[in-house]
Amino acid sequence: MTQMNKIAALILTLIIGIAVQAFFFMIDCQNTPSLVAVEFSKAYFQLDRSMAAKICTERLTSGEDGDLVDKYIYRSAQEAKERGFNSDFMRYKLYNITTEIISKSWENAQVRITGQKRVAINPAYPLVAKLFNLGATHEVDAIIDLVKENGEWKVCGNFFDFPVK
Repeated sequence: MTQMNKIAALILTLIIGIAVQAFFFMIDCQNTPSLVAVEFSKAYFQLDRSMAAKICTERLTSGEDGDLVDKYIYRSAQEAKERGFNSDFMRYKLYNITTEIISKSWENAQVRITGQKRVAINPAYPLVAKLFNLGATHEVDAIIDLVKENGEWKVCGNFFDFPVK
């Protein structure tokens, strides 16, 4: 093989590799029920207001006295205060997350999410807690209902211990 053929083979290999990576990246970025359930669950346990973007409009607007997400975060802060803690003590990080699609149609899906959660006061705390065996690890096992709204999957129905409508 000549030097030119070797370079052409290398360039062709690189182009194919980049195309395959781009294809896998596009597939990974799709809005799927499992992905939305995991993203929502992470935000939910972190008390992150970004969870509102993953909740269906019907559920968000069903609250009679204010925003559903704000009520949940307020309730968590009150619970922490009653225990004598800062609201950061109510934040959890999810580990070992697995999902299973129980049912799925064009407009509805049910996803079972399992994993473990551990208190996450700050980003370093879960690592330190795991290394020194501090705090408890709690199992998470929930079924989350999702609906397709404007082409995107959104969490709807009952999930975890979210405030009732």
